[in-house]
Amino acid sequence: MRKTFALTELIIAIMMIASIIAMSFSVYLFFSKQIMINRERYNMLSQINYAFEDMAIRTKSAVRIDSLSAFSLATNAISDTKTQLKFFGEKDIYKITPDEPADNAWYEYRIEGGNLILETLDAAGKSKTPEREILTLVDAKYQPIVTFTWYEGYEPNFVTVNIATKGTIKPQVEVSRTQGLRFWFIDVKK
Repeated sequence: MRKTFALTELIIAIMMIASIIAMSFSVYLFFSKQIMINRERYNMLSQINYAFEDMAIRTKSAVRIDSLSAFSLATNAISDTKTQLKFFGEKDIYKITPDEPADNAWYEYRIEGGNLILETLDAAGKSKTPEREILTLVDAKYQPIVTFTWYEGYEPNFVTVNIATKGTIKPQVEVSRTQGLRFWFIDVKK
């Protein structure tokens, strides 16, 4: 009876252990990358959902829309698309007072510095502080793109909004969501 390993048996054992370790490491790398991609996808979708919630709440109290944000159809066009939306509405979105414009504010959704932002100005169109009141809705690292579209045949106060983002991890994941917004007190189309 032998009590030692032959050199070939030892080499085979080392190769099998090395291959098991290599497979385990590659599986670990694969799943850790998937976790990072899914976490980033979740972050992008959370920011998009936050932006839509903010828009839905503020547009319900809109009194009028800025002339540059008004939708109109060009000849033979079936839709009009804007990349920013500015409207006048209630500053306190939970206390709607249509007959008191002094307590209103201007809201503008647009891309600035790569971020999807909401800028809020007082009723006179000025910021109350030396700096503008800006809320970042979607981070620039996700390269957000926003479009506001009105289609022929839609109700005049209904706008379709699309927000699209791209991930930072290769392979890049793209997340996009489209939702309709209704302006309750105004006609968006002029």
